[in-house]
Amino acid sequence: MRSASAVGREEWDALVPPAQVYLSYDWLRAVEECFGFELVLFLLRDGGRTVAGVQGLLVRDPDAFPYHDPTGALFGDYEMDHLRQALERDRSPQESAEAGALLAAVVRAEAGHTRAAGYPALVMTSPYGYASDVLTLPGTDREGAIGELLAAVDAFCRAEEIPSQSFLWESGGDAALHRALAGHGYLEFLSDLEYDLDTGACASLEEYLGTLERKRRTVVRAEIRKFGEAGLCVERVADPDPALIARCAELAEGQQKKYGLPVDRGAMERLFTALLAAPALGPALYVVRRRDAQGPDVSGFLLCLEAGGVLHPKFLGFDATEVGSGYAYFNLVFYHQVERAVAGGARRISYGMGSADAKRLRGCRPAPVRGWIRFSSPAAQRRIEPYVAVFDCLKKQLLGDQDGRVQR
Repeated sequence: MRSASAVGREEWDALVPPAQVYLSYDWLRAVEECFGFELVLFLLRDGGRTVAGVQGLLVRDPDAFPYHDPTGALFGDYEMDHLRQALERDRSPQESAEAGALLAAVVRAEAGHTRAAGYPALVMTSPYGYASDVLTLPGTDREGAIGELLAAVDAFCRAEEIPSQSFLWESGGDAALHRALAGHGYLEFLSDLEYDLDTGACASLEEYLGTLERKRRTVVRAEIRKFGEAGLCVERVADPDPALIARCAELAEGQQKKYGLPVDRGAMERLFTALLAAPALGPALYVVRRRDAQGPDVSGFLLCLEAGGVLHPKFLGFDATEVGSGYAYFNLVFYHQVERAVAGGARRISYGMGSADAKRLRGCRPAPVRGWIRFSSPAAQRRIEPYVAVFDCLKKQLLGDQDGRVQR
């Protein structure tokens, strides 16, 4: 299927695990319509019933969005910063400088080769959601279904002359999927760590604070107090008007620019509107205001989704001149969401990748996120294989210090 609209919502969502909001029909349809992504969905049917599926998108321009393509996943600035940090570990300044220069030369050559040999690319990931999985109905022979779908992906790429296939941001730790991907020639590498906060054992914000180290509890209480002293408050907006959504898109644009990501404010407005109108995604819009402010005059926002007892803080942005040193980010994204989780019965908050220190210091636990890539050309596959092996090794060296589990 060449669009999410070609599949029925109930048909697709029957495959999706309850907490996996970024693979749901409403999410895929919203990002497809708002950003113009070329989605491709593969379905496995048994007697007219869909029993398995996998979705991806065609990436024709490696510069279109850095986290939706193999070049960005293997050679992006964020990845290179990680590799340079790994090279600096346990080396003298001269040794790390020499190793860094060699890495830069290899990256220039291999990134150019990957761009030439790998596009258009079929990327089996959720646009803007950074989730990869093969979905199966309960009771289905999962390993067999995965094999059938991977064979269909291979056949599609041959017919359409698509030279590379990849699963980016796979985090399920699914042994059956890993065996199947390796068996189909996909090369594995450690991409990053994602962070979850377990709130299931907490009945209040105070109980959450009790799970933190004593010094960290003191810091958090000070951040909560300073937020109030700065005259700021959090408000949930149940029915935002277009002016408020436009203001949120403006703040999101600033957040995107901060990390060097492409910006399309109009598309963000359309996406926020679509998500807020999709009750199955459990959307909730929170804003940070001055206590005397009204209407669209907000200093920050968070658009959070909820599915299967898991909160997904997703889109956010702040006006730095307005929030000042009031710790608006931590109060809105962490402490207010913890209060919401324990009050509403959510058992987990999924914070995704990045900002590792901020998340670990507030009780989040890391888990590995993997990437898998395969080139149709044997020559291109042989060339990229040693780079992927080195990339994986250096990522494990760096990220493994945060949690030994990621090295397995």
